[in-house]
Amino acid sequence: MGTVRATLALLLLATLYVASLVLFPVEEVTVEGLRHLKRDEVLARTGILPGEPWLWLTARRLNPLLQDPWVASARMEKPGPGRVRLLLRERTPFLPLPGGDALAEDGTLLPGGAPLARGPRVEGKGPLPVQDLLALARAYPGAQRLRYTPAGFWVELPQARIFAPNVRLLLEYAQSARPEGQVYVYSWGVSVRP
Repeated sequence: MGTVRATLALLLLATLYVASLVLFPVEEVTVEGLRHLKRDEVLARTGILPGEPWLWLTARRLNPLLQDPWVASARMEKPGPGRVRLLLRERTPFLPLPGGDALAEDGTLLPGGAPLARGPRVEGKGPLPVQDLLALARAYPGAQRLRYTPAGFWVELPQARIFAPNVRLLLEYAQSARPEGQVYVYSWGVSVRP
């Protein structure tokens, strides 16, 4: 008796699944918020394609997409039977790095993002000080280049080059008037060379 009920339950589930494929297939998929990624690439990663069973689509399908560093967030909506809308928010490249990659505004490394980054060029030696560079770029919006070395940080502006052994000093100096020429900021004072 128990195996008959289990068999009937399995048959019912199989019938419902097949019926959902026939009655409610995905007919239309729209993707909004794309800037860098391509629509076909997004659909291939999620597996949300026309003909898929609409009833069985869940937000778990977005997990492979959320592994991409370019994707800040992704959401799926089902506005009606057979219709799916994917809403993406992509990260924006901010600081171009020497190898062609870029840092997003939240510090995420974006492969190949340098040509799209609007911030100052970054150069340096040693481990990439992500948060320090982001803070400097925000404090000096007119900067053309940021350099970091074991000795300290340089901020290059159109009419000045400012050096400090640590970021804190540069951030404090950003709030004061910026002279022209070479500027060296230390904890004991500021030295200016025309």
